Amino acid sequence: MSTRLDAQNQSPARIILFLGQQFKATRIALQITQQEVSEKTGISLSTIRRFENGLTFNLTLAHFIALLQAIGFADNLKDTIPEMLPDPNLLFKMQSKQRKRASHGKRSIG
Repeated sequence: MSTRLDAQNQSPARIILFLGQQFKATRIALQITQQEVSEKTGISLSTIRRFENGLTFNLTLAHFIALLQAIGFADNLKDTIPEMLPDPNLLFKMQSKQRKRASHGKRSIG
């Protein structure tokens, strides 16, 4: 199974299947049982099984986060929606509106 997914060009069902498979593979590699995940999260075993098999289409975001927390991967969520950098044009406008200090150089009298 590939660990990469071109999610932009996949159906939601395919993405759910991929996420469930990745979750299961990670859980097994970490030697965490479905029962332990259920106990940590309060999510039923049947829901966890359906998620791991890509068969649940109504898993709440709260449950998804709880599942990631149960296997120690919730910190990866910060990469889901990256922090946006300011628009360079807006940044330029903001900088140009700042007050300029008056120059106290020599004045020519003339």
